[in-house]
Amino acid sequence: MLEYFTEEEIEKLKNNDNLIEKSLDLVLRLFADKTDKEGIPYIVHLMKVYSGVSSENEKVVALIHDVVEDTKVTFDDLRKLGYSDEIIIPLTYLTKKKGEYYPDYIERIISSKDIHVYNVKLSDLKHNIDSNRIKNPSVDDYDRITKRYMPAYEKLMNAVNNLKGED
Repeated sequence: MLEYFTEEEIEKLKNNDNLIEKSLDLVLRLFADKTDKEGIPYIVHLMKVYSGVSSENEKVVALIHDVVEDTKVTFDDLRKLGYSDEIIIPLTYLTKKKGEYYPDYIERIISSKDIHVYNVKLSDLKHNIDSNRIKNPSVDDYDRITKRYMPAYEKLMNAVNNLKGED
């Protein structure tokens, strides 16, 4: 964590009990220099995912859903910053492991049987599926959307319907 924050900044994050504010401070620093394929600040993606969910915990998870996957921050680091298992456990499902086959990753998310995990991933997928965010979509972009993201979205929607049917 010290490569991203000073000890004073880490203490300030630890002491911030407002999880949304803490998460926003965290991702603004961690993703400050990162952009997507179009050169748009990566934080825009995180905010789109955030805006697609409703509960406070979902919003916190949405903001930090790519932190462990895309930075050197670990789940342990997040615990030290004061994130509880209510946040960490959903993140463990939403974090794709290095070398993990994408369909296996989606199945792992489904295995959570957690509507909040589903909601965050569905919001993430909705933004990833939106080809309008790409100025000049290539064949590869359309392939990724139709072969990777759309099937994942449909599987997750089925899982949501199945979960609702179990109520």
